[in-house]
Amino acid sequence: MKCSTESVKDIRGFNFLISDCNKEFFTSKFEEFRKLSNESGKTYIIRLAESNYFRFEVLMISNGPTLLSISTSRGTNNITLRDFTLLEELGKLSCCAYNNQQLKELFDKFLSSQTSNESEVVDLMDKREEVDVKEECQGITQKELKLPEQSEGKWSSTELLSTERLVLKALAGQVKFLTISTERPQNSIKFTSFERLKSLCCFINLVLAKLDQCPSLKESLDPLLHQDSSGKRKRKR
Repeated sequence: MKCSTESVKDIRGFNFLISDCNKEFFTSKFEEFRKLSNESGKTYIIRLAESNYFRFEVLMISNGPTLLSISTSRGTNNITLRDFTLLEELGKLSCCAYNNQQLKELFDKFLSSQTSNESEVVDLMDKREEVDVKEECQGITQKELKLPEQSEGKWSSTELLSTERLVLKALAGQVKFLTISTERPQNSIKFTSFERLKSLCCFINLVLAKLDQCPSLKESLDPLLHQDSSGKRKRKR
């Protein structure tokens, strides 16, 4: 599958906010932000990439963990990730799900009654970005494809696809959503359109392609992602 800023409007305006891949600079700045976060009691949000709809950021929780985050442009709809392998897992799950025809038909039925009046974001000057994405579903488990039973005043969900650490669900309540969450259901990113899965797939794969071109960024972040709030290395699960 080809992901291009010409055909996928949510990734238009894609910008990788790194121009010089200098590991010493990255390490110094991340250590500086980590110290400032702990001393100020504030969460530091470090932007790394963005598009018209998505953002990729590093969250430094004061006296807490350092996390990766994929969020929508308004920042209120986001999923936090412990490491880069989980970012890859999220990309793989979203791509696999989008190319699952049975799942598409299920969500077309589930989400069809909802209308959206979102603003249309356009760029004065276009910059083309594109990446080829492999349609691979190894390690992804498909559950029974059924929709949640709706009852007034309650939220209900059904698990449809899963990886080792992520779950894709149909969520029904006052609004209907497609969600992807970690093992903590509240840590999830939600969409009211199945097409947003393609947008997420493409955005993450553009980010991963840029990270491959700048390995020193990952190398400087990895030690922080694998430390707990006391500065000790986290145990692998």
